[in-house]
Amino acid sequence: MEPPRAVRLHTNENPHGPSPTVAAAIAAEAARVHRYPDGDAHELVEAIAVHHGVDTDQISVGNGVDEVILLLTMALRAPGVTAVVTDGTFRSYHESLAALSDDADLLPLDGYQVPVAAIADRLRRGSCYAFVCNPHNPAGTTLSRSDVADLVAAAEEGGSTVVLDEAYAEYAGPGFATALPHVQRGGPVCVLRTFAKAYGLAGLRVGYLVGQPELVARVNALHRPLPYHVNRMAQAAAIAALADQDHLWRTTEETTATRDWFAAELAAAGMPAVASSANFVLVPVPDPAAARAALQLRGFLVRDTTGMGLPHHLRVAIGTREEMTALLAALTGAVSRTVAA
Repeated sequence: MEPPRAVRLHTNENPHGPSPTVAAAIAAEAARVHRYPDGDAHELVEAIAVHHGVDTDQISVGNGVDEVILLLTMALRAPGVTAVVTDGTFRSYHESLAALSDDADLLPLDGYQVPVAAIADRLRRGSCYAFVCNPHNPAGTTLSRSDVADLVAAAEEGGSTVVLDEAYAEYAGPGFATALPHVQRGGPVCVLRTFAKAYGLAGLRVGYLVGQPELVARVNALHRPLPYHVNRMAQAAAIAALADQDHLWRTTEETTATRDWFAAELAAAGMPAVASSANFVLVPVPDPAAARAALQLRGFLVRDTTGMGLPHHLRVAIGTREEMTALLAALTGAVSRTVAA
């Protein structure tokens, strides 16, 4: 159970909340909650397609990106086909594969980086597909444009598919190497995005994929047992959030400025974090379980990444400047006590 009034820095939420227009959109739909939503989310799909410059048959919307991952895993599975996943990463890929009793080719990280050459090698051999997290969760590292191009080229050569999970793309800045141009030109790649992070809609659960029409159609066919899986208010909120790019820009700018300040303060305190392009930082600590517990007693929730396959680290989401200032003192004390012990 969470402590009362805990500072939530364990789930990478947007502390500034969504666009003010979202509340009005939700209120407008509240009068119609006795009516089912649009099962195919046509208006939201159209808005996303326009935003990314693709056709509507290249978009599939889900009840959170976790549902999208599960249905995508179901759509890609076939006899003799193996998923490639890195160790030390977002657990939803592993959980979806486990739910289907599918094996995975698990590759270790290269330090804190995605092992691009090893994944490309698997893709070139065919008979596989790969989940690649970019920016990486929980490390916050990113791929270069040439890295993304190499992965897509390898998938083309092997007749495979590469899935780029870009849940934190909005925090990565204008130089971010999104795979969307490869989708737009028809490459064997699909991109995952979410409204839960930068758009501030974590409580409403809206994620989506952008891919080639044939794969999108296979994913959408799997929605049939799950009619109306994205609720009425979530669809309206996502449309409103997507339309307010000024709010998105302001909040991501504030978050990334706070992230960089916090990382510099950690380094000055002798606790350098991994350089991050997301709305969190990964902090190496000798005893993460003890440090996490000590912080929770002080009212701060952070993530021990041992369960993600990356022991001896805490993942700390970026809150407001005031929250991070208070956390800095608590974290320094918690780590000092665990080292002394």
